Amino acid sequence: MKQNTNHYNFLNSKKRNPGTVFPGKIFVALMLATLLFGCGTTAYNVKSSRERSDNKLLIGRFVFYNDDVHIENGEGFTVFFKKREDKTLRMFQPDEKGYVYIPVDEGQYYISRIKYNRLNGHFLFPVHQSSGINVDVSDKVVNFGTIQISLQQNITSKIAYVSTYGYPYAGKLMPSSLKPELSITQILDWNVTHQYILSSKFDILPESVRDEDVYFSKEVETPFR
Repeated sequence: MKQNTNHYNFLNSKKRNPGTVFPGKIFVALMLATLLFGCGTTAYNVKSSRERSDNKLLIGRFVFYNDDVHIENGEGFTVFFKKREDKTLRMFQPDEKGYVYIPVDEGQYYISRIKYNRLNGHFLFPVHQSSGINVDVSDKVVNFGTIQISLQQNITSKIAYVSTYGYPYAGKLMPSSLKPELSITQILDWNVTHQYILSSKFDILPESVRDEDVYFSKEVETPFR
C-alpha cells in the first residue's frame, strides 16, 4: 500500500503548470552542460607587439588529422587548456596556419580536452598530459612547437556516435576497439616554429625564445562517458 501511495504522489507531482520554473534544476543543468560540453573563454591571439604589454608570450602550432586526412584550419576541432590552479577552461583560437600566440602569466598550463564538432553532434575527449607547458619567471617567449592531434574513427563508431547524447547508450554497448580514438603528440620540428616566430610581426629576438618539451600519455583517448 505504501508503495502505491508513493507512485501516486510521483505521478501527481508531474501535474504542474508547464510554465513553472525550477531554478535549482536549471542551475544543475547549466553546470552539467559546462562540464560535459566544454564551455570556456577564448584565448585570442595578440595582434601586435603593443598588445603584449608586460605579459609573456606562449606560442605554438597545432595540426589536425581525421582518419589520416589533414584538416585545413583545424575545422571542427577545439582545443581547451587551463592554468594548473584554475578551474576555468580556455579555448585556443589558431590562425589560418594553425599557430597560437597568446599573452600569459607565469605558471603551468595544461591541454585538458579536445572537442570535435560534427553535423549531428560532437565528441569530447579528455587529455592525459603527463607534463604541463611551463612558463617561468625569466621567460619572455615560450614555444611549445607543433602538437599533432589525430582522430581515428571507423564506420561502426560513425553510425553509433550520432551525438554525445547517444554516447552513454550506444557507446557502452560497443567494444573499445570500435570507439573513436584520439591521439595527441608533440612533433619535434623546432626549426619550423622558430622560422614562423622570428618572421612574425612581434619583433621577437631569437635569444628570447625558449623551447618547451611537452609529454602526453601514449594511450589513445576515447570520448567522455
